[in-house]
Amino acid sequence: MMNLNQAIAYGKRIGVRFYVLNDNDCIMGGTQTLEQAEAMKKRFEIEDARNPWTKGTTQFYIQPA
Repeated sequence: MMNLNQAIAYGKRIGVRFYVLNDNDCIMGGTQTLEQAEAMKKRFEIEDARNPWTKGTTQFYIQPA
């Protein structure tokens, strides 16, 4: 498990340009294009809506690297 700084450093090495984060500032994923980031964000929102613990209350957002 990486901490936030380690994850960002690794992302820079592999070419990540956009991160999808949740409202707790945890990195959920990283992509090279904005279109991929938007698709990833939408997928996480759908999965969160099905989660019986959060019931779709988690907010996700896209942050440029």
